[in-house]
Amino acid sequence: MIVLKDICFSYEDKEVVKNCSMSFDMNEFHLLVGPNGAGKTTLAMLLKGLLKPSRGRVVSPRGEIGDLRKEMGFLFQFPEDLFFNDTVFKEITYGARKRELENIEEKINGIIDLLSLDRKILDSSPFNLSYGEKRLVALASILIWEPSYLILDEPFSGIDWQFRSRIAEVIKSLKEKVGIMIISQELDNFISFVDRVSLILEGKAVFSLPPAEVNWDEVYAAGCDIPSAVRLAKKLRDSGIELDSGASPYTIPGLVDALKR
Repeated sequence: MIVLKDICFSYEDKEVVKNCSMSFDMNEFHLLVGPNGAGKTTLAMLLKGLLKPSRGRVVSPRGEIGDLRKEMGFLFQFPEDLFFNDTVFKEITYGARKRELENIEEKINGIIDLLSLDRKILDSSPFNLSYGEKRLVALASILIWEPSYLILDEPFSGIDWQFRSRIAEVIKSLKEKVGIMIISQELDNFISFVDRVSLILEGKAVFSLPPAEVNWDEVYAAGCDIPSAVRLAKKLRDSGIELDSGASPYTIPGLVDALKR
């Protein structure tokens, strides 16, 4: 577990994280939601250690914080902007080679299979790929060195629905193997297997709850997207159709079950 205690951080004269306290279980799938400019990415970078807080502490009750951070993979919102190798193979294996890992050829075969990438692209330039392929290559370059925790900042930005679905399936397959923190406004692809949702607003954590306990009206009022099932449940109630549930179901299967009851 990593704990943020009264964290503050400013860019020049603007304070973007304000006395924020929250914890991240290294075995959970943790979703951060909040409007643009709320401080979500800054919090993630503070968690990883890419930024240092101006006040407050980032600690781990169970081990050395530096050791935990070394095992964190961070996928930026547009990671393809950071490509610099001349082939996909070199781009994917760069981190593994820097860490002097063994059996890189075997590892890349496993990653290619996991992400359903065409092996023919390994000799291609990463700059000539589609946006979706670039995102998968960026994710592969992290997964190949087998991090124990993943931070994914808007992993669906700029890619079409097919690649969104593929990445969501990969994330789902990783859930029992690594801890995950994801920042996203697009919730339908993975809300069914999230363990905890935190709303970040004006640099502060408003709440951190299991998804079934979230007041999605509060999330919507903060300027965030909400699951399709929640929107549909609200429309049904507004139309006079009562659901056998006190709280709005947040997944389509949950909504169907509520309607059946």
